[in-house]
Amino acid sequence: MAHRMLPVAAAVLLTAFATPLASADGGKSSFSTTLNGYQETPVTINSTGSGEFAAKINKDGTEIQYVLNYRDLATNVLQSHIHFGRPGLSGGIVLFLCTNLTPPPAGVPVPPACPQAPVGGDTATVTGTLTAANLLVPNVANVSLPTQGIDPGAAGFAEIVQAIRNGAAYANVHTSKVPSGEIRGALGKAHDHGNGDDDNDD
Repeated sequence: MAHRMLPVAAAVLLTAFATPLASADGGKSSFSTTLNGYQETPVTINSTGSGEFAAKINKDGTEIQYVLNYRDLATNVLQSHIHFGRPGLSGGIVLFLCTNLTPPPAGVPVPPACPQAPVGGDTATVTGTLTAANLLVPNVANVSLPTQGIDPGAAGFAEIVQAIRNGAAYANVHTSKVPSGEIRGALGKAHDHGNGDDDNDD
């Protein structure tokens, strides 16, 4: 079926994003993860759904290009985000990947629509580019994040890039069945300091 091939297509797209890097991050700017219900919090979800998320951070850390795939979800996809939180913990939304909610989030560019991915159907794919303009914090609609210390604007976007590099961010797909999040995947590798930049690929 077609949905078995699209994760490869996502890898091709991510490769197309890549350029030679000689920056302070040591060239470790590609991140990928698998999404499933077992990673969800505060309760684990048994879901037929699964997915992949891949991201490429540019040389100066001001842009994230991403590819999100998901499939076999029993109910409609409502929205998908990057959240600020380490594995096993819930965290606030910082960046929209896609949404089907109305009205769309205020104060940021309108995210792309989330395609549906019913059980037995094709894989849904969303691609996009994120910058400081897409950051939700401290948007009044996002009440949880001011307590997490993320700054607004370019400073906050740099903090989220740092969080991704230190295993303190995750991708999440929210559905009608599980509005709090049905499939999730951690980004980066966890560190206890702010200078690590290991990713899931190296």
